[in-house]
Amino acid sequence: MKVAIYTRISTNHLNQDIDRQIHECRRYCESMGYEIVNEYLDKGFARTTRNRPALDELIKDARQRKFKLVISDELSRFAGTPVLLLNLLDELKRFNVHLVSVKESIDTSTPLGEMVSTMIAAISKMELFNLSHRIKSGISNAKRKNGGTWGRPTNLNTQVEMQIRQKRKEGWGIRKLSKHFHVGQSTVRKVITA
Repeated sequence: MKVAIYTRISTNHLNQDIDRQIHECRRYCESMGYEIVNEYLDKGFARTTRNRPALDELIKDARQRKFKLVISDELSRFAGTPVLLLNLLDELKRFNVHLVSVKESIDTSTPLGEMVSTMIAAISKMELFNLSHRIKSGISNAKRKNGGTWGRPTNLNTQVEMQIRQKRKEGWGIRKLSKHFHVGQSTVRKVITA
């Protein structure tokens, strides 16, 4: 059977590696005896975003019936909200193309697979909301405990500001000032332009 692989990472930071997803999908395809027609890779796109270049190309190729299945490492790599997942699955279904999620062992060509994929997407969205809520709550709590401030404590005070300005007049560079006074380079720039 002809298949397509879809992978996505939201950022190139945080040790995210698209190669792991590709490897898992290829290994799955090999074990099933599938012929990989194309691999669609989106780098730097959030899971809630519909407009992704590789995803758009995948949909275009599905319309041309170049493959029967889309293989993705995880449902969240394909779509991160229940609405987006359902819309994409409906779009693929119009062309008689289905999705297989390797990690969750879900095949949307079956009614049970379609139902489970929708439930997992809903749970994923709820977890994303909960995570966002916990972060906001933690920031609010930190501000409350620290008199309204949040973040790294600063080494900056009026005396240090005066010393930074003086050293700058003596020809010190931004980086040297930053290291010497243990403040960020952007902080040094703010002090010398104030």
